[in-house]
Amino acid sequence: YKREYDSHMMKNTEWGAVAYLQHSKYGSHTSVRINNNSSYITGYAATNEPTCGYTENNEECNKYESTSPFDDGLYTVNYKNFKSQIASTTGNYSGVYDMSGGAWEFVMGVVLSSEGIPCSGRNASENSGFNGPFCGSEETETLTDGISDFPSDTRYYDTYKAGSYNREYYRRILGDATGEMGPVGKFNSDRQIGSWYDDEMRYIHGGTPWFQRGSHYMYGTISGIFAYNNAYGYQHLYDSYRIVLSIE
Repeated sequence: YKREYDSHMMKNTEWGAVAYLQHSKYGSHTSVRINNNSSYITGYAATNEPTCGYTENNEECNKYESTSPFDDGLYTVNYKNFKSQIASTTGNYSGVYDMSGGAWEFVMGVVLSSEGIPCSGRNASENSGFNGPFCGSEETETLTDGISDFPSDTRYYDTYKAGSYNREYYRRILGDATGEMGPVGKFNSDRQIGSWYDDEMRYIHGGTPWFQRGSHYMYGTISGIFAYNNAYGYQHLYDSYRIVLSIE
């Protein structure tokens, strides 16, 4: 490792860049197969494409299961099994894995408060640990003794205009693979899906100011490389993230 590789937590626009490359002639140009391993082990792929979305049930149309590392299951195969390559962004071992399903992945994409300051989270118990305002109903409060300030260099995170609704897709940044995934349809009363592979689309706003990407192992058809969700920012068992190395 060399410091000039500039390691940092993935930004929302960087996720978008990988998503567009996957969809282009340089990628697999098809739906990335879901990682349906409920043990949150990287590099797995569902043996069958799900045919239904999130139902809270492990059923034939959306099977998931737990395995030990490098063991195949009845419905999921591990990274060393060549059949797992359908879960890669290039359809082979040189691509990026876990962009669909597995764990939700936090990216550095956050809403600005009405005063133009990056939001720490929702309130004192539901926040990212970055110092900043709480942008839920208690926007007048601010976290001042968190883990750290936001990075001083704004190239390490994407910011989005203040909003109050999870369907304000016009607040997108061109190229982040969010708002441009429309037009938007309805999966159920709570969740919306885009026209690209029917992946979930729930936009960030003041109450839930952080982006998550890729979805979760049990979400079936609404998981995918173009899926995104909103979140408070605090850690959870089914949330993850990834590191990017960049060379200028």
